[in-house]
Amino acid sequence: MMAAFGGYITEYGYGALFGLFFLGILGMPLPEETLLVFSGFLVSTGKLEYWPTMLVCFLGSIAAMTSAYWIGRTLGFAFLERFGKRLGMGYTVYKKTEEWFNRAGKWALPIGYFIPGVRQFTAYFAGITRLPFPTFVLYTYAGGLFWSLLFVTIGWQLGERWDEVFDLISRNLAIFFLAVLSVIAIWSYFRHKMVAARKPKREESQ
Repeated sequence: MMAAFGGYITEYGYGALFGLFFLGILGMPLPEETLLVFSGFLVSTGKLEYWPTMLVCFLGSIAAMTSAYWIGRTLGFAFLERFGKRLGMGYTVYKKTEEWFNRAGKWALPIGYFIPGVRQFTAYFAGITRLPFPTFVLYTYAGGLFWSLLFVTIGWQLGERWDEVFDLISRNLAIFFLAVLSVIAIWSYFRHKMVAARKPKREESQ
């Protein structure tokens, strides 16, 4: 697979990189982290330049995330609000998830970049739940910048050893960020419970 992508990137250059990241983030099954590290490896060989490579990968990813956000906001939200109540329990789960996302879900946007299979959905759901666009931009673009910088730099520094080391790195990163996301979810849940418990006491005192 990487041989095919390598030939494609070598032939079409930065335009190919942008297209691959755009399609991958939108939902096409592509190994984005591997592509980032492989792009860094191409930088180490002199076939690509570091800053243009990092910038193109970043722009491809945020262009896709932004497109997914607006698809979710314009199409997904309208569909769920119009037909969601017919879904019964599914709609209830959606509304509870919407409440959680509005409180703490914005952190899922940068963290989700590091979890394959999750980053493809966070932007859609941010749009569906109508997370304010400036908030979406802040957290998504910051996460995308760090994600692109990190993995392109890893590939650049590893050089020919990139494929030997990257598998271990990616597995550990996924575990780490899953743990962080779990902590945020648990903290958000208990904070909500504490706030809800305080409300009756305040009403009694009044």
